[in-house]
This record gives sequence, structure tokens and C-alpha cells, in this order.
Amino acid sequence: MIPELQGYSLIFRSTHGLFHRALDGITKEQALERSNGANPILWIAGHIVTVRSSFMRVIGGSVVVPWAGHFRRGDEVKNQDQWPSLAEVRAKWDEVHGAFMIQLETVTSAQLSALTEAPGLDKTVLGTLGLAALHDSYHVGQLAAARRRYGLERIVG
Repeated sequence: MIPELQGYSLIFRSTHGLFHRALDGITKEQALERSNGANPILWIAGHIVTVRSSFMRVIGGSVVVPWAGHFRRGDEVKNQDQWPSLAEVRAKWDEVHGAFMIQLETVTSAQLSALTEAPGLDKTVLGTLGLAALHDSYHVGQLAAARRRYGLERIVG
């Protein structure tokens, strides 16, 4: 892996594990509950998987997330009976993360500085990867806070 991505790699590996820790002990009912209008835990988890998969396309990878349409930013939370289970989301997270990390190993310095139309912290591929790391961290933090509502342990510290 090129040196420019080693810090991001550490963040992606860390959020991968924290994602799973945040979902440990969550029941199906808790995963679907909408507390004070917030998105359900399962929606947040599905959204993280969906968006990481879309960021992967910027670096040349692809994993199909068949239920991605249920977890788009800004969409109304509906059709929960059509959502995947928490176990399915966790399994797809592992698949997406594994493919993403393999693809990250292939990225060159020239690719990082290339301009892209994808969302990012700036208009480069590196900026897009920066946003991917930030996005994962932000939503894993949401999962960590949500689990505390149920009296579950913190995921760090």
C-alpha cells in the first residue's frame, strides 16, 4: 500500500471492527426501533454498508448490495419488512470491507490525485477516500450512541 493511504487504511480497519462491536447485543426489535425520530440502528448499519460500497467504485471495485435502495440519505424510513436482517447487513459489511481493502492496496499515487465527480473532502480521489473514512466514523459513532440507549456497553474505552 502506498504511504499516503496507510492512515486511512488504519481508520477503515478500525471502523470495520467498531461497526461489529456496535451491533453486538442489539435485538431485532432494537435494530428496528425509531427513537425520537432518529433512524433505526438497522437503517444506519445498512446505510454504512451501502455508502462504503459506492465509495469503492471510485477506486475501481464493486460489490453488489441488493438492498441498497432502502438506505439512501434523505429517504423516508419505510418498508422495514423488506430490509435485510442485522446478520445479513453484518455479512455484507464484511464482504464490502474485504473487497474495499483489497482494492485500496492497488491504488497508486497518480490515482489519488486524479479528479473525480464523486463526493469528497475535495475533488480528488484522495478527497473521496477521506470522506469515506469520515462517513464510516460518523455513522459508527451514531451506532455507538444508539446502543447506549439500551444499556449496552460502550464500544471503546
